[in-house]
Amino acid sequence: MTTDAQQIAEALKDDPFHIDGAVEGSLNAELIDQARETAKELDYDVYVIAVDEHSLNRDLLEQIKVFNGGEGSFIMINGESQIAVDVNFADNHDLNMQVMDQLSVAREEWNISSPSTTKLNILLDLYAQPQEYKQEEAVTGQEAPGSEVQTVDGSGSFAPMFLGGAVLILALVIAGIWFTRSRRQRREVTRTQQRFQLPDRLLNRVDSLQRRSLRETINADTTQLAGEIDRLQTQNLNAVSAASVERGLDAYQMARTIVDDETSERIDLAGAMVLLRQAGREIAEADAARKRKRSPGARSGLPQSLCTINPLHGEAQSTTRLDADASGVRVPVCGSCQNDRQRGNQLQWIFDGDRPYVEGDSVWAQTLFGAIGSDLITALHRQGR
Repeated sequence: MTTDAQQIAEALKDDPFHIDGAVEGSLNAELIDQARETAKELDYDVYVIAVDEHSLNRDLLEQIKVFNGGEGSFIMINGESQIAVDVNFADNHDLNMQVMDQLSVAREEWNISSPSTTKLNILLDLYAQPQEYKQEEAVTGQEAPGSEVQTVDGSGSFAPMFLGGAVLILALVIAGIWFTRSRRQRREVTRTQQRFQLPDRLLNRVDSLQRRSLRETINADTTQLAGEIDRLQTQNLNAVSAASVERGLDAYQMARTIVDDETSERIDLAGAMVLLRQAGREIAEADAARKRKRSPGARSGLPQSLCTINPLHGEAQSTTRLDADASGVRVPVCGSCQNDRQRGNQLQWIFDGDRPYVEGDSVWAQTLFGAIGSDLITALHRQGR
């Protein structure tokens, strides 16, 4: 581990982006290039280490920082969705706090399932255009007026008067403590309420970044999918496989239309992800049928559907029945939503505006992102999309 850390630390002095050869093929090259360009424009150094590890080693990252000896932000990513950050600005405390604040802002804006390269670019964009991070100040107890006790020297004749004064002072101290605690509790309640009452400007900023993050994720997925479609269209396919390719192409083109439309909302982009997953399933099925004979109805090895509750949760792990589905058809859900369902917790629906999408009348609500009803593509065409 130490040798690797030293080697990477030395390599970073020549190139601030160290990409392990084993993970290079799984990273979006365009997003890496974008990150390089953003990092070049910063007033301080940023070092990026991409490793072929399922779980990031933060100790390794710290060793790389120490062996490198330079000041800057050291960022480690893998070929999946993980990212770790370590900073070193020993001679500039203000800059150190600014960079750490941007990391805190980024963590609030990242989608959990977004690729690490997408998260990297969001963080670097914040480095380039820092956003204010408002951290609630800790509430500390303060002494109430009159709570200080002074020592009085005197004879025993003053004992009753002194005792009475002590009792009065003790009462004041207790009242002061009660007042301070009550005020602290009220502030705690206020802080809890304000956690979900962010300024519109910040909400717009977060939503804008989330939409951009989704677009980058979708664009990364479409590059490979488009290549697969082009390849299969040149093959001598049977009628069934050719129909699968056509459905996949239709879903792909519909997803691209949504992504290219700047007015598309976050829920629409989530729908585009569902469409791309559908396209991927059609293409994978056609490709598998071309390579070997498949049993009727067999769909093993195909890409899994996305979570019906919120496609941004990622792949479905099981199916469940929802109250929203009057027909009783089971719909795919992720592991987290299945757990919420079993425990009777509130489901974490993706929102359409200011309410869960399932309560609306969009095509996504009518079809539960294609999980029920007619074909999703057909439903979208009927709405003129």
